[in-house]
Amino acid sequence: MAHIPICSTEDALPEVRVVYREFYTQMRFASAPTFITTQGHSPAAARGTWDLVRGILVNGELARWIKEIMFVAISHDRSCRYCRAAHIACCRMLKVDPEWIELAIGNVELIPDPKLRDMVQFARKCARTPQSLTPQDYAGLRSHGLVDKEIVEIITMAGLAVYANIVADATGMEDDPMFDA
Repeated sequence: MAHIPICSTEDALPEVRVVYREFYTQMRFASAPTFITTQGHSPAAARGTWDLVRGILVNGELARWIKEIMFVAISHDRSCRYCRAAHIACCRMLKVDPEWIELAIGNVELIPDPKLRDMVQFARKCARTPQSLTPQDYAGLRSHGLVDKEIVEIITMAGLAVYANIVADATGMEDDPMFDA
């Protein structure tokens, strides 16, 4: 049950309607998802969240599909039903191998690509216990040719996923029909 209802386009302030439009257009969705329309009650929250999503998930050095896999794995670990479903749908939209999506949910250690596997494992560890990251964790990423700007992007991606999980769970977001399989 939703603790905070969505703020419909009709009820949203003009500056929030702009965020809705930017979000669904740039994310390639049919409309603004529940994730952003729930935050539409607060222009600051809606704009701030969209700026984070655009800056970290949509843009950057790493391919979006890689970041979506990380988002799925982290959301599954944190038991965020809404984010898990939304980012599985994004992976499908981006044509991610269905087996890799299942492995991100079930057993990251079996992802066949060692670079992707290590990136996802690092992101999950960062989301769970960032203080436990070791020099060996960073060396593992660097052994695949990742440089600091890409590693920082993985770290911020983990932070974005945790942030989104908190927002989705704390507001009690309802399933978004656009993300149904």
